[in-house]
Amino acid sequence: MLIQFSFSNYKSFKEEAFLDLVAEPIKENEKSLIVDKSDGERLLPVIAIYGPNGGGKSTVLEALSYLRTLVLHPVLLSQMKDKEEYNAIIKPNRGITFKEKYHKFDLACQQQPTFFDIMFRTEGKQYRYQFARLGNEIVEENLYQMIIGESDANIIFERSAEECLLGEELEGIAVEKLKNSMPLLSHAAINYDIPSVDDVIHWFLDICFVDYDSPQKEYRIILPNTKKDRNKIFEILQKMDIHISDFRIEKDSDGNIENIYTKHSFENGMMFELPFEEESAGTRKLFSCLAEILHCLNEGRVLVADELDAKLHPKLLRYIIELFTDPKSNKHGAQLLLTSHDITTMTSEIYRKDEIWFCALNPYQASKLYSLVSFKNEKEQDLQKNEAYGKQYIEGRYGADPYIRKILDWED
Repeated sequence: MLIQFSFSNYKSFKEEAFLDLVAEPIKENEKSLIVDKSDGERLLPVIAIYGPNGGGKSTVLEALSYLRTLVLHPVLLSQMKDKEEYNAIIKPNRGITFKEKYHKFDLACQQQPTFFDIMFRTEGKQYRYQFARLGNEIVEENLYQMIIGESDANIIFERSAEECLLGEELEGIAVEKLKNSMPLLSHAAINYDIPSVDDVIHWFLDICFVDYDSPQKEYRIILPNTKKDRNKIFEILQKMDIHISDFRIEKDSDGNIENIYTKHSFENGMMFELPFEEESAGTRKLFSCLAEILHCLNEGRVLVADELDAKLHPKLLRYIIELFTDPKSNKHGAQLLLTSHDITTMTSEIYRKDEIWFCALNPYQASKLYSLVSFKNEKEQDLQKNEAYGKQYIEGRYGADPYIRKILDWED
């Protein structure tokens, strides 16, 4: 489970951006919260980030993807010879080099490191990983572990440009010849069998990213391996009033897929087939992401989705969000991070205030990230559940005006 994620000097973000999934002490939709039974910590199942195009909301998700790539890239290269298998886990994120990632609108940022700080939980343990890089050199890298229920954290390692302090679990590993461009976390995962390191690597591996920056991705059909999970996909589609009950694949003599057809069932018992490419863009998108959504729910993983609402009816988007906020469907603590422009779902019926976040540019062309829970109404009171969040957002009440690429009255 993701607890907190922050970063600074990354693309449009000059100062620290801080994303917090620890639930605020507000009495809203409390049954939807993920509660760690070991210590009662309450975490959010969903965070939705709103803001104008170019305001930086996608960059927040990209920063998480980028940190994950930096950690996993060396590990996967050492273990996988199959490029397709590698790309299935690490979707190339506009290159691996760090040259172009610092904030460009302040010349001083070129000489300052890009910094990431992430905190998450696995079974019975909590980790904090910090990573800072300047150019191609790692200038800081730290990993801490805490047994949930205990107050003290253990040092797995602390690394700076000058020295490296190893905790008890890593004592004796060779770091003298470690290149300053190689993460120690990756080096330890490749060369040693260390439980805490493996735990962290597997957590990064388990994060699922869905994006649709290429139209071809909408034409993918992804279905689970088991019949039970496939039936669950079709059950979800039926609940969304999309009457697809099965599909049929045509292959040539060499076993290559030639055509895919969806089967539509009607109440009178009739069934018709439709070529997959003739399905609506929204239906095609559902087929490309529902299997991953179901997988994350079954495994309790983090799902990161940029512009999940694109080409989806608001009712379909709401249904997907509620798969994560309903304890009946989210039994294993899965979490959803998404960016959105859809204001019809920006209501207290769907989100808690601490699940709604905004991102936009300040007058100096630097992005800011902040939560709805930090706002007060005109009487300087906490926002009430009956407030029209979407309407107030459109009016620019929360700064990140959806039609203007700046933060309105930011100084105020």
